[in-house]
Amino acid sequence: MMAVYEIKRYPRTTELRDGSTVELRPMMRDDADGLHALFQRVPESERFYLKEDVTDPDVLRSWAEHLDYDRALPLLATANGRVVADVVLLRQRGGSRRHAAEIRPVIDPEYRGKGLGVLMMRDLVDIAWDAELEEVIFETVADIQDEALQAASFLGAVHAGRVEALARDPDGHPHDVVFMRLPLGKYWAWSQF
Repeated sequence: MMAVYEIKRYPRTTELRDGSTVELRPMMRDDADGLHALFQRVPESERFYLKEDVTDPDVLRSWAEHLDYDRALPLLATANGRVVADVVLLRQRGGSRRHAAEIRPVIDPEYRGKGLGVLMMRDLVDIAWDAELEEVIFETVADIQDEALQAASFLGAVHAGRVEALARDPDGHPHDVVFMRLPLGKYWAWSQF
């Protein structure tokens, strides 16, 4: 039997590097509008590379109506009544990848460079470790999502591969997709000292 995600640590308030505070908590059913507002603040040049159309309110309502934290745990950061980050831990519940999860971060441009992305990604890695997963995967588009790549590296993720020209920008120019992997188990436990 697969362990379930432990999320009793939320909600909690935390301080960022610049002294501002955010509240961290899992997404709830009434967060669709707040997420929509967050994604509207993310530049179109970045939204284009996300795996779903986050500008479609129906997509976000569907996420909110079908929450399943053991499959996808969206961790939100809120500040002053608005959603400023959405970092999701996704895992397969069966098959050949049931031992791994993927993390997908989206941070409000106003809250970048304050340590929020790393903080939230670290929380989700801890949750994956508590759920007895063996590794976390990060997939980024080179030259577009470099901040996410740097955050994954900061947490200890290592280069796992690169697929040349897998992504294309709106003008059809190719971009490489970079894969990082972060082993858990004893490696993650030891890194916490």
